[in-house]
Order: sequence, then structure tokens, then C-alpha cells
Amino acid sequence: MKRGRPDIETSISFLMKRVSKSDHDDWKKLRRIIGFLKRTIEDVRIIGATSITEIMTFVDSSYAVHDNMRSHTGGLVSFGIGAAHTRSTTSKINVKSATESELVSASEYLPYTLWFKHFMEEQGYKIKDNVLYQDNKSAILMEINGRNSCTGNSRHINIRYFWMKDRIDNKEVRVEYLPTHIMLADYFTKPLQGSQFRLLREFIMGWRPLSDIVLLKENESK
Repeated sequence: MKRGRPDIETSISFLMKRVSKSDHDDWKKLRRIIGFLKRTIEDVRIIGATSITEIMTFVDSSYAVHDNMRSHTGGLVSFGIGAAHTRSTTSKINVKSATESELVSASEYLPYTLWFKHFMEEQGYKIKDNVLYQDNKSAILMEINGRNSCTGNSRHINIRYFWMKDRIDNKEVRVEYLPTHIMLADYFTKPLQGSQFRLLREFIMGWRPLSDIVLLKENESK
């Protein structure tokens, strides 16, 4: 899955948690995944770059979706065509709101982005733009302003989840808002259906350049 089919990572992430306690419904889910793979066996994953000096990262979270009330984190790193890295996993701690969930997810996934940045710079390519997209404006404010943007309901958040502010202040990464329906990381946080599934899958598999997402965002703002 990691090598060739990132489009099934969300499903695999769920089923991996059911190995020791699987039931009949889990078996049906597995059969559905196998059927999907058989129907799309000729599909090719494409990884490329529109620029090797620009990194795009997408991070999203589904709040309290697991039995233990933990959230689910989804993330994707790309150089413009397809996904260079993806992740779909349960968050490490429980939180009290969707905003906190987004903050924790971004903090957990950002190290992958920074690793790509440092790796490319060691190869001699200076990263000119490293942007992280999220769909929660409150979380973005907390990441940029730290404690100054916390309300009374969020002051309990562990300070270690504000290390992102230092990375932003040091201009190692910048954060931008992206609407939920074109948020690629949303694909890795929950099962999607229909046109939304097909649209995001096209970007993740590398069949459409990620610059189209930026155009969609700009067109909506107009």
C-alpha cells in the first residue's frame, strides 16, 4: 500500500486495528477493499514535481471517531504531482475539541515535512516555499500566535504542541487555510464517497497536478 496504492491507506489503517478482534463486518470491509483493488488493478501511482524547491503539506483530523474517543490524523506531503508521503493514523492523545484535534494532528505530522525540507537542502536544493494547508482557522491562529490565541477552554493544551509556532516564526514553514472539500488530507481521516472520493483520489495518485487545488481555492474566493 505504501509503495503503490496510497488511495487505500485509510481503509488499511482501520483494518490493522482489527486484526486481533475482527468480526463479520470487518471481513466485509476487507472484501470490499480487495474488490476495489481488482477493479483498479491497472491504475498507476505517479510521483513527480512541479518544483523541487516548493513543498506542499496537507493535514487534517477527524475528531473523536475511535472507540476510545481519540481522533484520526491524516497527512500528505507533495512536490506538486502525487503524494511523496502519506499517513493515516490514530492521534496519540485525547483532546477536548475539534480545534485541539487539528492542532495535535499538525504537530504530529509536521516532522515529516521538515524531514523532506532538510533532506532536499542536503542535496543542494534550497526550499523556497514550504506551505502547510489546514481547514480549521482557529487551529491556524493557535499555531501562529501560540497561547495568545487560546481561549479559556484551550489553555490546558500541553506546551509541546506549540513547537509549531517556533517553526513558523523561524520561517521553516507557513500555514494557509484550505476549504474542507478540497483538503487532500481529509481523504486519510474518514471514508469518503462519490465525487469527493474520486476528486481527491486523482490528486493523491498523481493524475492531476496539485496546482489545480490552488486554482480551485482562488476561483472560490472570487
